[in-house]
Amino acid sequence: MSAAELARLARAEERILELAAGLGLSFLPQEFDVVSEQKMLEIMAYRLPVNFSHWSFGRDFEIERTRHEHGYAVPYEVVFNSDPVRAYLMESNPYPIQVLVMAHVYAHNDFMKNNRHFQHSRRDMIGLASEAASRFRQYEQDYGREQVERIIDAGFSLQWDLDPEEPMHRESERGTRERLFGWARESPPEGSFSDLLPTPAPVSTERKRELRLKTPPAPTLDLLGYIIEHSPRPLAAWEKDILGVIKSQALYFLPYRRTKIMNEGWATYWHERIMQRLFQEGFLSSEEHGFYNLYNARVKAHLPRQLNPYLLGFALFKDLKQRWDKGRHGAAYEELEEQRQREAWDLASGQGTAKLFEVRRTYMDWFFLEEFLSRELMEELELYLFLEKDQGAHYDTVVEETDWRTVKRLLVRSLMNSGVPRVRVVDGNYRDSLQLYLAHEFEGLPLQEDYCLRTLQHIHQLWKRPVLLESRQQEGERMQRKLFIADGSGVRVNLD
Repeated sequence: MSAAELARLARAEERILELAAGLGLSFLPQEFDVVSEQKMLEIMAYRLPVNFSHWSFGRDFEIERTRHEHGYAVPYEVVFNSDPVRAYLMESNPYPIQVLVMAHVYAHNDFMKNNRHFQHSRRDMIGLASEAASRFRQYEQDYGREQVERIIDAGFSLQWDLDPEEPMHRESERGTRERLFGWARESPPEGSFSDLLPTPAPVSTERKRELRLKTPPAPTLDLLGYIIEHSPRPLAAWEKDILGVIKSQALYFLPYRRTKIMNEGWATYWHERIMQRLFQEGFLSSEEHGFYNLYNARVKAHLPRQLNPYLLGFALFKDLKQRWDKGRHGAAYEELEEQRQREAWDLASGQGTAKLFEVRRTYMDWFFLEEFLSRELMEELELYLFLEKDQGAHYDTVVEETDWRTVKRLLVRSLMNSGVPRVRVVDGNYRDSLQLYLAHEFEGLPLQEDYCLRTLQHIHQLWKRPVLLESRQQEGERMQRKLFIADGSGVRVNLD
């Protein structure tokens, strides 16, 4: 990219910043890097600009490269929640698309700065990953690449088995014991209303000791963290470091996973507003407007085989703005049964923009869709369940389910816990023999048995004592209990 083109991009950024601030967005400092297609694909595959090496990143790079070369994916940008926020632009994209992307990035910046789920992220993660990459290279020299990759494999199999609320409510195990069993040390103070409080039942000395020694003191979702701290193997310092880095990066990316639809929808909603102003001002030519319309249409394309978070998030925010501007919410509106009455309802409330910023600040995808995805919007976006039907020489995509309640329920359910089944550590000293007892909470998200079996083998590799996983899943009209047991000779399954 020439100096003149870079100077023109700098002028565009200056105007975008002014327009975005005028629309009410607020940001952390922003930095842009213009990089080659090769570097952009590497960043996408390796998750960060610099990261440790692993075979799965190489696999993902080949997937991204193949998709890009065959026209299935155009990497517009990659943006990281850092301070300053770092965004990467692909140098081969046309100028109007770079302007679109910069407007999009500033809206991402606003979202990450203000959404509650990003507030406790490590905004120095890019530097931490670079340092970790250097340490991992040394571990490969000291202990062998195969040993290092084996630990990374195990860590990756557990990277999303963590407590999503941990960054907001960090508590040591000792702190948890004090909170749960502090009554064993001292009596609560007497007060004006102490007579209204229930009198605690007497607890034997043996039971107090048992509770204080219980591990974990309360069931925890932080499976990877628990293994790092409590494995009876025990783990070497370098192994703990590798697993700790994997957990740290998973916690960093978790807000992205929890708000993918909102984050992309928010950025798309505001980049359209900003670009509209730039065209009105004559900042871009009519020919460049044509480029923008083409690429923006691709961003918001309807995809029957998969959900497009840009389209769905944008449509939800646009609908939310209109509904709150017209007062189309609340009991009186929801009680209207005739479509004609609903379409004519307009209280001229003008609260749409305020509602947008309120939702941006506090929600994540799961609750966002549960509360604001309406029947009308689902029908407009053709959010149905599609099935690929084998026609012999080809496959046809056909509609399998159109009932909006069924489709919405399944869609919302898929967003629970970012689509990852919840598994809790119940007992790290099961039967007083250091066996690890885990329990799967069935919430409509069943375990994928083949993945489960391989993951249990990885857990056993790290724990070196028998690992038991209890699962209850819907089998027809009844709940079936399965007990998976990994003991070093493989994994067996007991059924009730």
